[in-house]
Amino acid sequence: MKANNPDWTAPRGNQDWRDDELMLAVVWLKSFVPRREMEKRLEVAKANLLAAQERMRAGAVGPLFDPADTAAWYILQAETFATDRALWTPEGTMRVVPFLSRIGKELKRLLSVKGVEERAARMMLQERRQPDSSIFEMLVALAYRRRGWSRVEFVPETPGRGQTPDMYVFRAGSRWAAECKRLVPSTYAAREKSRGTALAQPVHQLCLELGESFIVEVKYRVELDEVEDDYLLRHVRSAIERRSLTPWKDEVATGRVRRIDWTLLRRILAKDYVYFDGSRMIELLAGRYIHTADHSMAAKWRPAPLRPTYADAVYQASVVSWVSESEAAVRQKARHFRSTIANAERQLPSDRPGVIHVGIETAAGSEVDFTRHFFNTIQAGTFAPATSRLKWVYANYFVPEATTRENETWAITETMVPYKIGHHRTRWPLPGHMLVSPEDGSENGVHWHPKRGASSTEG
Repeated sequence: MKANNPDWTAPRGNQDWRDDELMLAVVWLKSFVPRREMEKRLEVAKANLLAAQERMRAGAVGPLFDPADTAAWYILQAETFATDRALWTPEGTMRVVPFLSRIGKELKRLLSVKGVEERAARMMLQERRQPDSSIFEMLVALAYRRRGWSRVEFVPETPGRGQTPDMYVFRAGSRWAAECKRLVPSTYAAREKSRGTALAQPVHQLCLELGESFIVEVKYRVELDEVEDDYLLRHVRSAIERRSLTPWKDEVATGRVRRIDWTLLRRILAKDYVYFDGSRMIELLAGRYIHTADHSMAAKWRPAPLRPTYADAVYQASVVSWVSESEAAVRQKARHFRSTIANAERQLPSDRPGVIHVGIETAAGSEVDFTRHFFNTIQAGTFAPATSRLKWVYANYFVPEATTRENETWAITETMVPYKIGHHRTRWPLPGHMLVSPEDGSENGVHWHPKRGASSTEG
């Protein structure tokens, strides 16, 4: 893939576009909530975002929304992105717009799925904390209709009926049961990121006290829980005091410290504002943005007039970027698969062949994903269904991205991998499918970059 050139400024014109296909999905989902209730939930979501922006003025970065109503946050982000970009955030956009865009593009086809309205209503009313699962289920149902299955129907959850699959799919001479599981980053991955952030905080404090601006890039060779609290601080302080930015390497990590070159950021800020707490700011400070790494950033900066989440000037900054190359960590992050299959398999009946669809959001990088795929293949090949006729498992890996490419606001990489369960000759029911990517995407994965008027000032 061609390297991204970060030296660009967003255009000022053509910023009055609308995404009517995305708005179709938004309006449809909002219709399942009484109007006044929906308006109230959106007002709360706006208030939470504005409060977070006020905290940002004071230099504090915190949550942008209440996770108890993630569904309302998704609707707010999709609606503002589709219309005026007044309240959009890169993080919010990349997590919701790719998925709702696909629903909007093919809403007519989705509406041919029996029970989809009940599933959408459940997402907006009862499961507002975790809307990702319902969105994933709708995308899977849509894929079956797109691929020529004549009838797709969601199975109602009836108390006392026992465990049931998410949907049944039919075509001439064939019927299947399908169960869907949407996985978010694992508890281990979340704990690892939190630990990496904690190791970075003393570095930010040191740079602030010294009035210095540095980029710190680290590749940990052990699990982050094994890294001493002051490990990173010691190396950074030593590099600064010795005035030697020679990379270090030991049994814990390899790393380097380098000064920030302000030329690029100041050239951009002379003509534009830049969203502060995002990948674009890190790219301009560091000269590049590593999408497979985790990042922690701190700075002294001035908010732009009327847009407090955007920087008008940056006076001092520090960025810590890290990846975990520990084999033990890679294995830990690849472990969910067998337990997920086992839990999902219990939902499948024994009177027809079954398939499990697993949606996995990841930003772990190619090494973790390759290792995960290797382990998943082994686990699937040795998995013995308990009572069902499970034949296939599909894993759709999603890497949403707050892209730093010119004239783009979001991107998503989607890869689909089929896993055959046991030994049989049953053909897979949905060959080569993608869920959110363009219809002509191959089964080997695509990188979808919709072009939008992506002004960092206007949206």
